[in-house]
Amino acid sequence: MKMQSHSRALACVALALALGACSQSAPRKATAVAKPAAPKAVVVPQPDPDAVVQSAVAEPSPVFDEEYHGPDQGSLESVTALFARGYIESAMRETMLAAVHNDYPLLGMRDVRLTDPVSKFLTSAHAATTAHDYLYAGVQRRLGRPLSPAQWEQIWKGLPQQGLVSDWTKQIKRVLAGR
Repeated sequence: MKMQSHSRALACVALALALGACSQSAPRKATAVAKPAAPKAVVVPQPDPDAVVQSAVAEPSPVFDEEYHGPDQGSLESVTALFARGYIESAMRETMLAAVHNDYPLLGMRDVRLTDPVSKFLTSAHAATTAHDYLYAGVQRRLGRPLSPAQWEQIWKGLPQQGLVSDWTKQIKRVLAGR
């Protein structure tokens, strides 16, 4: 019964508002109908016995990490992976970085360009050996078959020792294409 009288009151208010909106007279202030006050139930949260309690020194929530987690730049693993994927220019730049890294450890990838002379990176016998070994491993990985040391020495000697990194890249691409 209480619900019916409440519904009837709301219906009357709705009808009065609708009639007021239809009339041509100046808009009137709507009178608010006071709702009967209903006692609100107080909800007391009950502790969850299975809840995990966190203290103020809890671990921070994980943050998305955009850092690369693959092989280190200039490592043999990175160079061979680049060769395997066909990224010959990147593999060549990383090879040159690895070659010079022992002599100039502060150089980074931004310091290695395809337009640089190879002599900039082959600064010592160790650097030349590193470049030789990295390229040998990378070419074999790209070809998918081993090369004999004699076959590789023929390729190595065909690389222009006074050329640019881009010249070496073109020559390695020719070798990989079978020319």
